[in-house]
Amino acid sequence: MNNYPPRGLIVNLITPLNEEGQPDQQALTWLIRRIRNKVSAILAGSLRIGEAHSLKLDDRLAILNEALTGVGDSSPLFFEITGSSEAETIELLSRAETLLKKRNPDIDVYYLLTPLIYHSNRNLPDHLKDLGKGTNRPLILSNNPVLVRKFSSAIKHINIRTSVLKKISPNEQVVGLEFHGDISRALNYQRALKSRGNFRFYDGDESNFIAQPSSSGLISCGANLLPEAWMDVVNSSLDIYEGKRMYPDHLSHIWQDGQMVRRLYALYKPNPPVLLKKSLELMGLIPRARTASSEEKLSAQALAALEAELESFNLLN
Repeated sequence: MNNYPPRGLIVNLITPLNEEGQPDQQALTWLIRRIRNKVSAILAGSLRIGEAHSLKLDDRLAILNEALTGVGDSSPLFFEITGSSEAETIELLSRAETLLKKRNPDIDVYYLLTPLIYHSNRNLPDHLKDLGKGTNRPLILSNNPVLVRKFSSAIKHINIRTSVLKKISPNEQVVGLEFHGDISRALNYQRALKSRGNFRFYDGDESNFIAQPSSSGLISCGANLLPEAWMDVVNSSLDIYEGKRMYPDHLSHIWQDGQMVRRLYALYKPNPPVLLKKSLELMGLIPRARTASSEEKLSAQALAALEAELESFNLLN
């Protein structure tokens, strides 16, 4: 199996919600169509930014359905299948496969999985083999210790062990990894995967990518706001621009984009779903900033700071 996902910028898409707290399908499709030609791929329905952990399986499948409508044939799609249990994960995978067969069996869809949410390191390689029997599509793992700690207090180890990852590496259905954590662990992971020349190693943390870019790209929530700026930063870091990168005007443009994404990252980092949605609402890109945890509200001070920063970059209508 050699169906590798693209290098570059993958946007970790927010999930617009309607007044009932369900996915706003029209707003979701519009967001995807706005961004699909400005990124290398789109991640829909993630736990961290897409708030899938608070949604019913039917709602998560609705996200997949609308994401398929939004991307058309123009962009690869990542879709998170992690459930609260092994059984729920298997059910979501099975239902996603049924939907894809009806909609478009040939579209490039990659399943993202954060396995330590519901499964320990023990026997994880065997679990992934068993899970893979339910699909011919590639799997991308996510190592996210903060997310694991938040949703699975029963799991002793919040990172995939390097020795376990080395045992997973021969499984060619696993084609990539979204990484959150310190650089030393990242280097150990890359050594464990050295036999897989085309394996995709994505940063899941924007600050880590800015400090030391990974070899394959970035899964970015900030690209919801500034897809072009993040695309410039990522492509320049990966030398995707090649000949352009030495031109002084291009370097100046990249420097300006870098300053912009750093400042906005500092702004939304404390609570990305809430702050990103409010930003998109203020920019007129989604009808409402409702989150799955509807009780989360911005203080007047935080809202004023957000509006001032967006205004400084001429992002408000």
